Amino acid sequence: MDKGKRGKRIVFAGTYSEEILLGTGQLLDSKGEGIYVFEMDRESGKLTLLYKAIGEPNPTYVALDKSQRYLYSTNELKTFRGQKSGAVTSFKFDRETGRLSVMNRVLVGGTDAVHCALNKDSTYLLSANFMSGSVTVLPINKEDGTIESPSCFMQHYGTGPNPIRQTNAHAHCFMLDNEEKRAFIPDLGADKVFIYKVNWENGHLSENEIPYVSLAPGEGPRHCVFDKKGTHFYVINEMGNSIYVYDYDKESGNLIEKQRISTVPEDFKGESTCSAIKIHPDGKFLYGSNRGHDSLATYRIDEESGLLSLVSIQKTNGNTPRDFEFTPEGDYVVVGNQDSNSIVTFSVNKETGEIRETSRLDDIFTVTCVKIYDLEN
Repeated sequence: MDKGKRGKRIVFAGTYSEEILLGTGQLLDSKGEGIYVFEMDRESGKLTLLYKAIGEPNPTYVALDKSQRYLYSTNELKTFRGQKSGAVTSFKFDRETGRLSVMNRVLVGGTDAVHCALNKDSTYLLSANFMSGSVTVLPINKEDGTIESPSCFMQHYGTGPNPIRQTNAHAHCFMLDNEEKRAFIPDLGADKVFIYKVNWENGHLSENEIPYVSLAPGEGPRHCVFDKKGTHFYVINEMGNSIYVYDYDKESGNLIEKQRISTVPEDFKGESTCSAIKIHPDGKFLYGSNRGHDSLATYRIDEESGLLSLVSIQKTNGNTPRDFEFTPEGDYVVVGNQDSNSIVTFSVNKETGEIRETSRLDDIFTVTCVKIYDLEN
C-alpha cells in the first residue's frame, strides 16, 4: 500500500473521570477528563492529541464499530438516572477531527459496566458488569448507530475464598470465540469462566452444555483471549498473578486446561495484580500486564500446542499498567499506566518479543483502556 494514501492511525484512551469505589475497597480519586483521541505517527509511534470528550462519566472501555463512524463506551457507575446500574454510551465519531458527539446512553441493568465489545458485524454491543456480576447484550440500531434496549441480561452467581474480592460474582470481560458462536465471561468473584451460546438472530445468550470451567480458588480470572486459529484460549488471573492455557473444543465449547504459568518473577515479594492479556499480531507472543510489579510479561507461544514459555518481564515505565494495545503490524505497543497518569509507547522487537520505550505522554489521568484503529480512506 502507498504510505501516502493510508488513513489515520487513531488511539482512543478511556479513563476514570469520577470518584469510584473499586472492588478492592479502594476509593479512587479519579482525575481523567473523559475519552482521549490521539493520532499516532506510523513511523515513530508518537501520539498527538486530537480531541477530548470531556465530562463523560467513567468511560473506562471503548470499541469502534465496523463502519468506523461510531464509538461505544462503558460507563463504570454504580448508579445512573437514579437506578443501581451502569450504562453504555454511543458516540458519532468525526474521522477528520477526532471529535466525539454523544448520541445516546442506555442502562445495562448491572453495576459498574467495565468492559465492552462488538461482534464483527457491529450489530450488538456486549457489556460485562463487574460489581453486580452480570452481562448484557444490546442491539445496535443499523440506521443511526445508537444503542437500543438490552436484548439479553444474564446474572452470574458464585463466590471465592477472598473475603473482600469474592463475596459475589464479578464479570470482568466479554469475549467471543473466533467464529462468534459462543461467548466467554471470566468472572473474578466466582473463579469461573462462564460459557454461553449466542443467537445473533435475536441477541440472546443461552447456557452452553458445559456452562463454565472452574479455576483454582482465589485466582480471580479477569480477561481472556483466543489465538489466531481459535483453538487455544488464555485467561489472565488478577489475584493469582497467573495465566491459564486451554485447548478449545469447538464442537462442545469446552475448555481443557493444560498449563498454568506465573506472570511475575519467582523472587518477587510485593503486592501485584494482573490486568490485560493480548496476543501480538504475528501470533508468536502473548503478553500480560502486572499492576504492582508494573510490567509486561512476554511469552512465546508454541504453534502446535499453544503452551507458553516465558521470554521476559519488562517494566512499563509507569505505575499500574491497566491496559495495552499493539499496532496492527505489531511494531509498537501502547501502555496506559493508570496510577502514574501516563501513556507510554514502546517499540516491539518482533524476533524476541522485547519492548523499548520510544515516547510518552504524561498528565493523561487514570487511564483504563487503550484501543488502536487504522482508519480506512
